[in-house]
Amino acid sequence: MIEDFMHETRYRIAAMLDQRKPLDGVLGLPAFFALILLAFMFINSRDDVSSESLEQLEREAQSQLDKGHFVEARIAAMRLMQDGVQNSKAILIEAKALRGMGREIEALRLLSRMAPIDRPGHAPAHVIQATILLAQKTCDIQAARQHIDNALLSDPSSQDALELAARFAAAGRDWKIALSYLNKMETHKRADLLLMKATALQFSGHEEEAVKFALQAETALRLMQETVTANGNEVRFSIAASLSLQRKFGAAVQWMLSTVNGNPTKEERQVIGGIYLSWSRHLKEQASPDRMEVLHLLEQGIQASPESQDLIMAFLSDCEELTSTPADRQRYVEKILGNGGISTSFLHYYLGVQDWKQGNREAAKSHFELASSLNPGFKVIGNNLAMAIASVSTDRADLEKALAIINELIQQEPENPFFLDTRGHVHAKMGQFKEAVRDIERSLPNARDKNSSHVKLADLYERLGMIDLASEHRSASLAHMAAATGANPGVR
Repeated sequence: MIEDFMHETRYRIAAMLDQRKPLDGVLGLPAFFALILLAFMFINSRDDVSSESLEQLEREAQSQLDKGHFVEARIAAMRLMQDGVQNSKAILIEAKALRGMGREIEALRLLSRMAPIDRPGHAPAHVIQATILLAQKTCDIQAARQHIDNALLSDPSSQDALELAARFAAAGRDWKIALSYLNKMETHKRADLLLMKATALQFSGHEEEAVKFALQAETALRLMQETVTANGNEVRFSIAASLSLQRKFGAAVQWMLSTVNGNPTKEERQVIGGIYLSWSRHLKEQASPDRMEVLHLLEQGIQASPESQDLIMAFLSDCEELTSTPADRQRYVEKILGNGGISTSFLHYYLGVQDWKQGNREAAKSHFELASSLNPGFKVIGNNLAMAIASVSTDRADLEKALAIINELIQQEPENPFFLDTRGHVHAKMGQFKEAVRDIERSLPNARDKNSSHVKLADLYERLGMIDLASEHRSASLAHMAAATGANPGVR
C-alpha cells in the first residue's frame, strides 16, 4: 500500500518536472509537497502501533488461516501491512488465504511482487508459488522448478524449499538428487521425511542405511498413530511401507490386514498388492531365487489387488522364465488371470503375444483388440495393437487408426524406443518412408533388437534410393546378428 503510494508520488513529481511548461510544474509543487507531508504524518502515526499489537494481528491472521477461515485470514493479513518484515508475512498469509478461497491466480500475482520467477526473491514466497503451480490441474513443471531453484538460491538452508525440492525429485524418481536435499534437512522429528529418506536410500543402493531410517520412521509413525485422528489411513499405509523397507514383508501384509475395517478399499488393496510386488522383487534379487515362490507371491498379490496392472505385468514376465512347455505356461496364466475384471485384458494380451511369436499375426491382432477394448489406455497393449494392425492390414482407415493410437502414446513418452519403432513400421506400411526412417533412427540407440532395426532401416533407405546408407545398415545388422535376441520388433 505504502509502496504503491510512494511509487505514485515519484511518478507525479517526475511528470511535473518533465512538463513542457516548467512554470506550471513549479507552481504545482507546494501543494503536492503538502500531500507528501500528510502522507509521512500518516506513516509515522502507524509507527506508533506497538510491536506487540502487530504480533497479535499476525497470530490472529495465522489462527484464522489454520482454522480454514480464509476470508477472515485475508482481512487480518491486510491489516498487518506495514514495514518490510510484517509486509512479507502478511503477503504470505494473504496468498495462502487466496489459495484457500480458490483464487490461485491472484495468490500467484501477489507473491510475484516478492518473488518474481526470473530471479531469487523471498524464499517462502517462491516455495508457495511452486506448490500452487504443482497442484494445478495442468501443472507448470518448468515454472515450479524455477521457483524451487530461486528459493534455494535465496536461502540455501530453507527447510521448506529443501523439502519441496526433495519431493519434486522423488516424484521424478531422481532418488540420488532427493537424497542430496534430504541430507541437508532436519528429519529426526518428521516421520514422513524419515520414510522418504529410507526410500531414497533404498533406491540409491544404500540398503542397510535404508533399513535404519525405515525403523526410525516406523517408530515415529506408531507414536503418531496413537494420537492421530485425521489422515489415519496415511499413517497406516506409511507404517506398512516402513515395514516393507525393513524387508519385513510378511509383517507389512499382516499389519494391513489387521487394520482393515470390513472389506478392503481400493487404496488398501493397492497397498497390499504393492507389498507383494516389492516382496517378489526382493526375492528375485537373491543369489538363487525360487522362481515358483516368486510367482506364488505375485499370485497372492493379484488375488489381493486384482486391478494392479504392475503386478500382472510382473507375473507375465516371470511366467516367461519358467522352463515348462508353452502349453503348460498358457494353462497356468489362464488359471491366474481367468477370473474376469482387468485380468481378462491381460490374458488376451498374453495370448496375443504368444500368437505373434508363432507367426499368427491376425490372431494376435484380434487378441490385442480385445485387450485394448477391455483396458483402453494401457500403453503396452496400445503399442502392440498398433504394430499388429501395421503388420496385417493394408486398409488405409486401419492404418490411420494405428497411427492415431501410436501418436497418442508418443505424445506421452516422446523418446520411448518401442513406440518410435512401432510408428516407424506404421509409417512404412503407409508408404511414408522418410517419416519411417526418422522414427526408427531415433529409436535405434535404445532399441531392444538392434539387428531388426538395422534390417528395417536398410530396406527403407533402399526404397528411398540411398544405397550407401542401406549398405551401411545391412553391415551393421550382420555385426549384431550374433547378439540378436530373435524378438519381434514392437510387440512385447
